[in-house]
Amino acid sequence: MKEIIYLDTNLVNSLLAQQNAGLVTKLVNENSESDSNAEGGFDQTATSVSGGVSTLIEAGVNHSAIENENYNIVFSRSNRNLIETALDDYSLDLLLQELENDKLLKSSDFRDGDFVFTVGRFDFFDFEQLKNVSTFDEIEDILPEYAEFKKLQSEYKRVKNNTRKEQLKDEISHNGWNNLESIRSMSAYFERLFPSSNLAKVSNTISVLPKEYMKVPTAQLGLMQLSGRQIKILGICSSTFDEQTPSDLSMMANSMEVLKKAPTTIIAIMLDSFDLVSSGDYLIRPIAIYYED
Repeated sequence: MKEIIYLDTNLVNSLLAQQNAGLVTKLVNENSESDSNAEGGFDQTATSVSGGVSTLIEAGVNHSAIENENYNIVFSRSNRNLIETALDDYSLDLLLQELENDKLLKSSDFRDGDFVFTVGRFDFFDFEQLKNVSTFDEIEDILPEYAEFKKLQSEYKRVKNNTRKEQLKDEISHNGWNNLESIRSMSAYFERLFPSSNLAKVSNTISVLPKEYMKVPTAQLGLMQLSGRQIKILGICSSTFDEQTPSDLSMMANSMEVLKKAPTTIIAIMLDSFDLVSSGDYLIRPIAIYYED
């Protein structure tokens, strides 16, 4: 059984269509509400005649009309919602079977464009969550020694004496709370680098995961990392990190090169600075990430 963590259903269906396996079968649930509308009228006319048996007896005609009208209105409205549920697990199994049959899956020595299938420890990074949980304004009163750390920061901003300022700077830099504040700043910057996305590290691969395809809530997923289980990733190799930190930044002098490469260079520098990638790691476009027992 698969416990799916991430699944790009659009990419799965696109690849299935290209493999001539067709698109995913769908279940359709229909919910409908309807009222009826009726409007009508009814008219009735009655005529009565009276007469005599001889001309000596007056005869006449009496005419009377009775009109009856029946009227009813019922408001008519129909609201129909169609809910389509794709059989995601089945579509993933179909794709894996197609790729295995065609011998397209590789587990090592990837090249750009290869279908990657690898197993390893799962490291997950949600920078939005990390930024939020490292903000302590609401709970600073109950955190041990955090108040003292804030006092050091306040004094550092006010003090004019250079000797005292250097002393405070050293105390702050060696304070554990300073590391957490650095993490908050780093997380905020990573969140801008990878908007609406998470990062996942599995073995020697790293992947950017759009949040719309995540199948497990972030809080739950963070705790799942405590498990010793191995996780599987299926994806497409996009590129290789040939060097941990780009050493040649001379291209920054060329405005066109800056436009093309500066964002990628900054991302590579940031990933390396926090030991998220090593030389020889692979950037993967993920299709599916899942546990399987």
